[in-house]
Amino acid sequence: MSSGDPVVLLATGMSTPDDLLYVPSDGSVLVGEHGDGHIARITAPGKLQRLPQVVPEAEGIAMIGDTTYVADQFNARVVALTGSGGVRSVLQLQPVPSGENLDGISSDLSGTGLVVPDSPHGTVLFVDANGHVTQRVGGFSRPAGVAPDPASGRYLVADENASAVFEIVGGRVTRLAGGLPGADDAVRTAAGHVLVILPGQGRLADVSGGGNLATGLRNPQGLGFDGAGNVLVTESDNGRLDLVVTSFVAEVPSGTVQLSAGEGICFGLLRAPGNSEDVQVFKADGATAVFNPMGGNQGEVVPGPCSQATCGMTIQLSGPSGTEFAHVSYRD
Repeated sequence: MSSGDPVVLLATGMSTPDDLLYVPSDGSVLVGEHGDGHIARITAPGKLQRLPQVVPEAEGIAMIGDTTYVADQFNARVVALTGSGGVRSVLQLQPVPSGENLDGISSDLSGTGLVVPDSPHGTVLFVDANGHVTQRVGGFSRPAGVAPDPASGRYLVADENASAVFEIVGGRVTRLAGGLPGADDAVRTAAGHVLVILPGQGRLADVSGGGNLATGLRNPQGLGFDGAGNVLVTESDNGRLDLVVTSFVAEVPSGTVQLSAGEGICFGLLRAPGNSEDVQVFKADGATAVFNPMGGNQGEVVPGPCSQATCGMTIQLSGPSGTEFAHVSYRD
């Protein structure tokens, strides 16, 4: 892929990755693998594990509290992942013969319910945590992705067959932009730009700016933000999860770092062009000293003594754009 911003490859080797969810509590990313039904969990570049649950043709992912919900496109339903490694059916929709059932679900603005596009029937459903439909908003062609926009109190809807992006506010639907073939997902940045995935054209379009944030993607599908507003996007045909750096991300040593007593671990900041915001270490459990990067590109943490074969540290970095996580392993 090509972008005017730096791009970080977070994961590869996934089976037709589709929709995604950033988890703000730990900085991990969940990705539905449409090809084999697994849910991949990425905690750092190249660090991927799979949850025990299998959801056929996994699509949208959302969280309410500690419960994760996944759109099961094959069975036209929404399921909740259970602690026993299984799934619990929450909402059953009417399937269609083509199998192109529901798609990119999300949580609602309050974080207490779900927003579910009943894609083949042209309706967006508002659903409580128990699966009860509380509101229906119709008039769409094929709503493929829904995303809450907390700043405006609205919901963005990418309508694949209408080649357009709409927004829902107070139950009313307004068309924001058209001429977007196969629009699959749409989100709004903190600066107010609407980004839309166009899978067939392999690009991530900036509808507000009239250009592209990224091109040359192979069947992009999932779209979202990390904790500092950087853009997460899956490439379904490449099996990849990419991160387009529009603010900053931390870069830490890979593998296990061998330290001498009192020695620190240096980390870098990869910034978008023109980004010089002050970034500080918000939290680093067990650190005895911290040197903040501020407007620069390098910082350091000095971890406490390690009494095990390998120790780990999570570093949380904070700036005006938001929070980033970095995970390092070390030994004395």
